[in-house]
Amino acid sequence: MSSRCLTLGTIVVVALLVMSGCSRPIVKQPGPGGQGFVGTQTGGPFGEGDLQVVQANLKPIYFEYDSFTLNPEAQAAAQYNLEIIRRAPQFNIVAEGHCDERGTSEYNLALGDRRARAVVEYMSTLGIPPSKCSTVSYGSELPVDPGHNEDAWAKNRRVYLRVSR
Repeated sequence: MSSRCLTLGTIVVVALLVMSGCSRPIVKQPGPGGQGFVGTQTGGPFGEGDLQVVQANLKPIYFEYDSFTLNPEAQAAAQYNLEIIRRAPQFNIVAEGHCDERGTSEYNLALGDRRARAVVEYMSTLGIPPSKCSTVSYGSELPVDPGHNEDAWAKNRRVYLRVSR
């Protein structure tokens, strides 16, 4: 009886391990420089059905106050995103520029546009064809943090990259 319970218990444990291993559509693995992604369980590029997986793994690119210059941290985030985008060449990219609430609507729309264009230009110097990218500015209209302090404003000064077919 005890050997039967042990066998049944072993089967249950193995089944749980197998199911938990199959539930994730993306495997993060260190690549050159300690970062990188494997697009599918087999290690290949992202497939057509992986649009949401690609999108979920892109990082926002943050900017200093009243600036559209990519500082070293922003460049690192853009390079990180570039590695993911390179594994999904079938998708197009939309760079969405955002600002904090300070400034007029017109000024923030223009600054968001300059931020989005700066990211696209930087990524094109790293090998992404500009024809695969477009830009849009939301100014301060879509804050990720509605607070009225420096922490909130820092989160809102960003460019999000969106992928599309």
